[in-house]
Amino acid sequence: MEIPNYIKNADQENYNEEVNLAMQQCLSQNGFIIPSLTADQITAATMLVPPLPDGMLWFCNNSSPPVYVGLISGSLVKFTTSSFP
Repeated sequence: MEIPNYIKNADQENYNEEVNLAMQQCLSQNGFIIPSLTADQITAATMLVPPLPDGMLWFCNNSSPPVYVGLISGSLVKFTTSSFP
């Protein structure tokens, strides 16, 4: 979730409204939005310094079929799915 940065200046007078809007768009009683990225974007994200923590989760939108991908022990893993319920 992209939370607006807070910088103390006159231009940030709507900061609380921006934060609330970001949270309303990404978090709700119906769940939360998993970031949807391409396989290349997910791979690039894992190359960041400092490294991302284990437990990160993405939705790989250009895989066929699209899949959930997570970071476990520093490695990307694909989560297999089946129909629900």
